[in-house]
Amino acid sequence: MSPLTDALNRIETWIVRNDPKFALGLQPGLTRAEINEIVKDFQFQLTQELYEFYEWHNGCNSFGYIIPFYDNFFPLKEVLTNYQSWLSWERWNPHWLPILDGNGDYRYAITVGEETAPVWHIDPECGIEEIRWDNLTDLFLAAAECYETGAYYIDEEGYLKEDEQRVIKIQRKYNYRGTEQVTSNQAYDPYPPTVASQINVSEPDALEQLTQALNADPLNSDARIQQVMAANTLENLANSGLFEEAGAQPLVIALQNMIHDGAGHALAAKKLGELGDKRAIEPLLQALNHNSSEVRVNAIDALTKLGDVRVVDQIIQCLQDSDFFVRVAAARALAQLKDIKAIEPLIEALKIENQSTACGAIAEALGDFADARAIEPLIEILHSQGRNLRDAFSFQRVRVCLIEALSKIEDDRTTNALLEVLTAREDILQANRSYWQESYQTIEIAVKTFLRRKHPQLISILTQLLQDSERRIRCDTLSALTKIPDVMVVDMLILALSDEDALLRKAAVRSLGERQDVKSIEPLIGTLQDINVRVRMEAVQALEKINDERVVDALLQVLNDENPNVRACVVLALGNLRNPKAIEALNRCLQDNSSIVSKMAQEALNKFA
Repeated sequence: MSPLTDALNRIETWIVRNDPKFALGLQPGLTRAEINEIVKDFQFQLTQELYEFYEWHNGCNSFGYIIPFYDNFFPLKEVLTNYQSWLSWERWNPHWLPILDGNGDYRYAITVGEETAPVWHIDPECGIEEIRWDNLTDLFLAAAECYETGAYYIDEEGYLKEDEQRVIKIQRKYNYRGTEQVTSNQAYDPYPPTVASQINVSEPDALEQLTQALNADPLNSDARIQQVMAANTLENLANSGLFEEAGAQPLVIALQNMIHDGAGHALAAKKLGELGDKRAIEPLLQALNHNSSEVRVNAIDALTKLGDVRVVDQIIQCLQDSDFFVRVAAARALAQLKDIKAIEPLIEALKIENQSTACGAIAEALGDFADARAIEPLIEILHSQGRNLRDAFSFQRVRVCLIEALSKIEDDRTTNALLEVLTAREDILQANRSYWQESYQTIEIAVKTFLRRKHPQLISILTQLLQDSERRIRCDTLSALTKIPDVMVVDMLILALSDEDALLRKAAVRSLGERQDVKSIEPLIGTLQDINVRVRMEAVQALEKINDERVVDALLQVLNDENPNVRACVVLALGNLRNPKAIEALNRCLQDNSSIVSKMAQEALNKFA
């Protein structure tokens, strides 16, 4: 056995023991003949190390790392596809073959077609191109030792971590050639140094200090330079006639904030809210007229924390502010303060609002009041499809807020509006094309509301949606149902087990496993024979969560599955269930021709000791 193969097997053993769910995604290795067939048209000869690497495993389709923190271990065919796409990058060396990828941002590539085969680390965004290792063997020997000695470890939350100093020490043993990076533990501070930065809210005179800081000059000389530049830019905008253009307003507001040193005064307003002192109300009310929108937003938030209803009238006026961030803050504040005098102003603001985020915030606020006066205005905006919005492309996000608001108001009119949401097929498709997440959220809200209101048509509507000819509608419906804990949903999920799309079947299986309802045992057992490997594996994991004698008997029958990943999944489940009737079968699995299965079997048997 070569040092490389030995290192890879040591890594595999550690993964099976410490991260078995990731191990289940490691794909069976290729034969040399299969590798030759895949690379027959590739312009370079693969190195012996690359043959060993892909004979070990041909990629992985689950999240995790064989080398931290490169989370994409691609199959060989995909590697060649990625290689072709990278050739279009002018700085890409055609001798680099990318074998591991970190979140799509950086990659390890091994040199092919040259006398030596070093391993390069390439990070295009950071402009890094450097040899990290002389060969693949050194890379994996170092990784194996890091795993075995605890330099790489799984933390209490299940995440892979590293002891940087120990890792560096081990890597040096194996001729690591990369540039050592110094990491900073300093927390990010969104506020630059200002007069308010050094004020402690626990000090006796904090109120007076912060009140003065609301108008203090910036400490940083760079801020003054920035102010001059912003002022010049504003003047140029005015001279060119763009100042009053709607599209120029966000830039104008940003420049105005720079001129008035918003960050420093905003921090003072924020800290005034943290004081909890009612005497801070007056300076905060004055800050509502500050030229910086960031200060106005923080002043609103601070006033809300103080919780005094005397400020409601002033916050209502902020619904007409020129900056939508301020209008958003005002709407949310009014919802928290819960003064009913805000309802009518919120309704009026909803009718004229032309920015999506603010429109959604106002709708949410009205929903929190649950007042019937808001029903018709909410429905009118829902039917408008965003015609009045300057950024109508974001209407689907507003739509979620509108539907959520309507769901909180018990009334026949809101029931009819939500019924329309569930049955308007074209609207569902349109929502899916724009924002998939918002699409299923609207269905989820409507279904939850009808469950609460015990609507008699709900089952038939859901059945129709789950059997729709359009996959996107079935997908959105299923995605919504998986978020709803009600027991009624179990029958709908069982119905989805027969969907023609494997990904949807898999999603239904997973959700049934999370619910652990004995009603789903027999349907899930039937899914163990699904034609799709990933669906079968998901069914094994779902059944493992349900403590029932039928589960063990069914899983034992699947130990002869043709796919080693399915067999490994069954072995892992049987070990976790610890039913004595599985011991004999697990002993036989020690001789499985898949190293993952045999190692999983040993780990499972250890649990019976």
